[in-house]
Amino acid sequence: MSDPLDRARSISSAEEAAQLYAEWASTYDEDVFGALGVTGSARIAELLVGVLSDPAQPVVDLGCGTGAVGQRLAQLGVTTIDGIDLSPEMLTVAERTGAYRNLTVGDLNDLPDHVNATYAASVSAGTFTTGHVGPGAVPRLMELLGPEGVVAWVIAVALWPQFEPVLATIGLDVLHQSTESIRRDAPPEGVMFVARSR
Repeated sequence: MSDPLDRARSISSAEEAAQLYAEWASTYDEDVFGALGVTGSARIAELLVGVLSDPAQPVVDLGCGTGAVGQRLAQLGVTTIDGIDLSPEMLTVAERTGAYRNLTVGDLNDLPDHVNATYAASVSAGTFTTGHVGPGAVPRLMELLGPEGVVAWVIAVALWPQFEPVLATIGLDVLHQSTESIRRDAPPEGVMFVARSR
């Protein structure tokens, strides 16, 4: 697959995303974490654990893909992780990690009403980027959090100007915000955003 990240970032519909990730699921980890050296998934998991008051509290992994964030959270002692992703094929790979309690097929841009729970935190890496999930999804995704719930999201630098005003209206106390590289030896491409709802 040539330029897999470029192809992923140019997705224009949920159907196109589902097709891409169905084809990519079996080699995704090798391509993304091996060849491309993506580090953002581990980094955002570590930032979340640094502010999570109880590692037994439930966490939802938004756009969990093959489960890299869940695996890192489990390594760091988080015991109750659910994942949501558009691609059943990616969830099949995530299930093999053993990190997740529940895995749900769902479009984060249009979550069905039955997808509802009260999580202590939501985490996401690689989802809030071009061609994927935009700022319009944020209010619905915030409904998944309980009082004083934490968000730990990697948001693409290119999309940050669209996300920032939406996040500002929600009522969040920012715990950490930095612009960082999300790939080995790459320029800063992601905003590491960690905040607690009021």
